[in-house]
Amino acid sequence: MAVLADVFDPERGALAAFTNLAATASRFAQQQATQGLLPPEVWLALGRAANELHDIGLDLDEHLDTLAEARTPSATTVKPPAPVPLVVRRHR
Repeated sequence: MAVLADVFDPERGALAAFTNLAATASRFAQQQATQGLLPPEVWLALGRAANELHDIGLDLDEHLDTLAEARTPSATTVKPPAPVPLVVRRHR
């Protein structure tokens, strides 16, 4: 789980780096699209991708504390976690 904490770290994680790359690519594509070198759809697709990645990061923010706890080994003996079903039921 410590690997996930590193991947999703909002400052230095892979998700943040890839989000920044997509945002930078979107700005570059915008310049190219305004000059007629790229179709506008490319710029729009990169912008949507950057926004989706950003939203994923925001969704994970509430779980960063849990992931960060996994980085530091516990001094106390902890029983292994019990398996849980991965189906989430929505209440209507």
